[in-house]
Amino acid sequence: MCPTPRDMDEAKAYDDSVPIAVQAQESKRRKRRILKVSVYCMFGIIAMGVFVIWLFHKDSKESLRFGSLFLFTVKLRRLEVKNYDGDGVLYGDMGRRLLATPYDHCWHDDYKDYEENCIQWLDTAKLYVEQYVPGNDTRHGACYVLRWVGLSEKFVAEDCFYLQRFRWYGILTNNTRVWPIEGVELNDLTEYYDEYPGVQNDNLVPIWYGSQGVAIFVDSGFHFSMGWNSTKKRQFCIRSKLSYDPKRRTRDLLRYSVCQADSIRDVYQVAQKHRRDLDTDFPPHNEKHELLRLPIRALTRYSDLQELVEQFEKNESSCSLFEIYDNWEESYGDLTVNPKLLPKLEHIISVAERKPNDCHPILPVSTFFTYRSRLFEEGVSRGFFVRDQQNLVTRLVLWRNQEGAVLDVTNPNAVEWFLSHVIRLVGQLKVHALKLLHLNIPPDSSYHDSNMTHLDYTRIFHRDLASLTSMNISLVLERASGFIPLPVYTPVRTMFHGKVGSRCLNTTMPYTLTMGLSGYPLLIADADLMIDPTTAMFMRWLQLAVFFPVLEIPNLPLLKNRTMQNFLREILELRMSELMPYLEKIWKKEPALPILRPLLWEWADDIHAQVVSDQFMVGDRLLVAPVLCEDTTVRSVYLPGGKWVGHRNNQTVYEGGQFYNFNVEDFTVIPFFWRID
Repeated sequence: MCPTPRDMDEAKAYDDSVPIAVQAQESKRRKRRILKVSVYCMFGIIAMGVFVIWLFHKDSKESLRFGSLFLFTVKLRRLEVKNYDGDGVLYGDMGRRLLATPYDHCWHDDYKDYEENCIQWLDTAKLYVEQYVPGNDTRHGACYVLRWVGLSEKFVAEDCFYLQRFRWYGILTNNTRVWPIEGVELNDLTEYYDEYPGVQNDNLVPIWYGSQGVAIFVDSGFHFSMGWNSTKKRQFCIRSKLSYDPKRRTRDLLRYSVCQADSIRDVYQVAQKHRRDLDTDFPPHNEKHELLRLPIRALTRYSDLQELVEQFEKNESSCSLFEIYDNWEESYGDLTVNPKLLPKLEHIISVAERKPNDCHPILPVSTFFTYRSRLFEEGVSRGFFVRDQQNLVTRLVLWRNQEGAVLDVTNPNAVEWFLSHVIRLVGQLKVHALKLLHLNIPPDSSYHDSNMTHLDYTRIFHRDLASLTSMNISLVLERASGFIPLPVYTPVRTMFHGKVGSRCLNTTMPYTLTMGLSGYPLLIADADLMIDPTTAMFMRWLQLAVFFPVLEIPNLPLLKNRTMQNFLREILELRMSELMPYLEKIWKKEPALPILRPLLWEWADDIHAQVVSDQFMVGDRLLVAPVLCEDTTVRSVYLPGGKWVGHRNNQTVYEGGQFYNFNVEDFTVIPFFWRID
């Protein structure tokens, strides 16, 4: 401890009981000690200052820092992301399988200098970090792109993030809840990883949201696997499935983004802007995709054509589009209508387009060519198909119990060839929309573009056909995969689960909310997987589907029932009179936002809103609590803070922030509420 002025004053005092000579000598010794201690303190302060300067210098050399929000400490390989208030919202262990090798900033040969946003570990790996800030203002959130480049065959990119106390949302496996993610306990994180995806049987977009306003999403073209909620650490880990390629010297093994903002609503907007800026190879935004005032009619078999014609002629049906069933070709890959079907198809098209029907066809198209199709040999000879590891295309893919080849959508010549046939069909059948059928392609396939993977196939197929929107052609996805920056009609498959007598649509809402936050606003409730539904089941389904941005009506035998026809008529009247004006207003005002939203979109800090998985918001004013089980008589509904009023038949005002029970035994009762504050 350094001497104070008071200590020095006390050193000058004399004690009369001690001889003066002794006191003088003792005083000199005290002064020398004080001087010595002062010198030591001075050198200590100087040393401390030098250490602090060295520490800051060391930190700049051993970390990547973007302002006060992002810090990656190289020595510990620890990532910390903060919000604008300085609170830590995400922590990660990066490069978990990276060996303890020397590191430094990456050397850039062109500039003869070190890259500040890149760290290299000897001859093992590089980590690049790039910042994206919308409007150059971090107060509105920021995104950080992390890119691992392999330099050695031994390196595997693997990053783990601590979930902490926050709730997370997104798709993992078919056996886990997605809203929020619960019930996932992997005992050994180092050994158990789930392939993403093994086989895509439904919509699948690699994005996960945290309730603290964080989003993590992987670029859709990268193979990876993941682990979740291991033991008490509660970690989310991403591991690359790609490996070092000596022929290409360096290779991106994994690329993903971490975005941060104040809430899920804010981070969604930041992430979507970031994605649109990345996807510069897509055509400009086209406004063709509208909310359809009238429903889509889905045809599943040949006999449906005649039934729809009769309904049109009797003025018993109205629609905006009708979907032709998938096997309209004699063989997949003919890209020509089956001659036996063509006269009937041309007739229904001519009847449907007449006023007042004004309904037009959706043509399902695929990039699959059976080896029996008329264009198969031409595609093979011109190198237009995806190839396997033996450089063969025959019998590469088994699709719908047929063997054949798949169009290489990264080959410009192949795409031009394919589009020429599609454009001919569009003119012949007066098509107003194309439905893009999904194929599961083997992961080891090779493409014209060596950077292409099977996970990105749907997105690139959509990009190629998006050029047709200039011809007023809308696009419908059978299954969404990855990120698509343009509007597209996207079905969400709805099916009942459970035992007979208690079947429920209990998976529909979580997947719907997840798809909305994945950047797909124009959702359709798809009834393809409903096999022989009862009248009660289908009524409950209609009460849900009517609130979706686009309504599709399947052609089912039970629709011939007079009771069901009356019920459908009432549903369509509700949609046209009360819902469509509001839906169109949302789409016009907020086209960049999801139309169907979770409750925590508006009430981020409400604990109940964070876990409700069977209700949703339409825009910011309409709350819907659909009856999801066929035998339900009482529906419990949570109304968040504010004041709410029932629909047109119930004008009771309800105070928010509490649960209410409603009798829904009468099928004419649909629990939905308007926010009036």
